[in-house]
Amino acid sequence: MKFPGFDPNTKLAAVYYNGGTLPHLFRIRNDVTLSGLKDELNEINCQLNHRDTRRVVGVKYRCPLSDPAGSLHFSHMKLTNDDDVRTMFSVFAQHNTRGPIELDASLVRFAEQILKGLHRPRNYEEIRALLEGPEEEVSLDDP
Repeated sequence: MKFPGFDPNTKLAAVYYNGGTLPHLFRIRNDVTLSGLKDELNEINCQLNHRDTRRVVGVKYRCPLSDPAGSLHFSHMKLTNDDDVRTMFSVFAQHNTRGPIELDASLVRFAEQILKGLHRPRNYEEIRALLEGPEEEVSLDDP
């Protein structure tokens, strides 16, 4: 049975931004690179928060681990290169979980964006003009 719009080369994923508790679900391609994954996560964040200028700098996979008793636990696997992304898909396939691939994305604001939000530095003449105030006389008497 075929489903329109479904790509069998994708997996369902859930991303949590900066340790948030509400995930955003999306489909991730099996052949995605780390750079491509970060770009996709940036795009999703911009769609969710169009005024947010932060960008993804780190991604961690919530890696399922089972102990000898069969209990399932999760550890965080930092994705640092394309091999880590392929390992993530491999681990996910081995555990055959019914849920999505769970990712934690770290967002930061870059220095250029922070500087844009600051007041521009003033030169001596601009500061002096502000301190001296207007040139016109001000009367406190009622007209």
